[in-house]
Amino acid sequence: MNINRTLFYKLHTGTLLWLLLGVSVLTVTRVQPILAVLCVLSGALSFLCYGQRLELRALLRFCLPVGAVLVLCNVLFSRNGMTVLFYIGDAAVTLESVLYALLSALHFTGAALWFSFYCAFLDADRIYRLFSGVSRGLAIIFSLSMALVPKTLQKYEQTCAALPASADKDNKLTVRFLRLSALFSWVLEDSFQTAVSMKARGAMCPMCRTRQKYRFSVGDTAAVLLTVGEMCAVFLAPPLKAEIYPCFRPSVYFEQAWIYIPLAFFYFMPCLLKLWEVCKWKFSVQRI
Repeated sequence: MNINRTLFYKLHTGTLLWLLLGVSVLTVTRVQPILAVLCVLSGALSFLCYGQRLELRALLRFCLPVGAVLVLCNVLFSRNGMTVLFYIGDAAVTLESVLYALLSALHFTGAALWFSFYCAFLDADRIYRLFSGVSRGLAIIFSLSMALVPKTLQKYEQTCAALPASADKDNKLTVRFLRLSALFSWVLEDSFQTAVSMKARGAMCPMCRTRQKYRFSVGDTAAVLLTVGEMCAVFLAPPLKAEIYPCFRPSVYFEQAWIYIPLAFFYFMPCLLKLWEVCKWKFSVQRI
């Protein structure tokens, strides 16, 4: 699927960055059961709606082992909580510590999903267009840095495939140095070629003009206001301020349950925009 033609991609670059900030605040600052489930489900469904199944599968393969390690470490070393489930020797494993570990793993997975999802829409060109009016040099550095990270990871996988490690310890250390040497050589060569190419295209010329401009529309204003409201609700709404420790009380999270409606709308905004786009297209085809 070409995401460049979707309604979500046509939002202003500043709006997408602001939405990413809002998702980060909601995901990182609170460890809350319903919020964690909403974050993971909406992130996974957004990947599926925009045809990024392979990316979703790769992220889950990375997040599941990391989440399992987080759960195991918290269960083994955390002694907080009042509801004892069982004992490991003299150490008590509490319900609160297990729930906190599971929710932390879910929040970590949700954060990874949303950052990867927004990075597909915030490419280097859009970041450059956004900050070129303030500082063209800073915009170039920032945009190239965002583009260099995935390219470097991909190149490292290629060097690992080209130089496989052996069972010998000495040979294994030599292979690792060769991999790093090849990777640094590629980074320097790619940076030099990029600098020459951008200079030839007139990237730092004072009269440089971008090919496509994103205008701040009514939809961008609504998205920004919704994000501001959700960020305020995180610090003011009682269900979102509830803590798991010292005792887990499920009834606290269902007080003023209406707050989850705008939260769900905020998290599922990319899916709703995609659904609106599909319905609009089918209605147009039926009229033809």
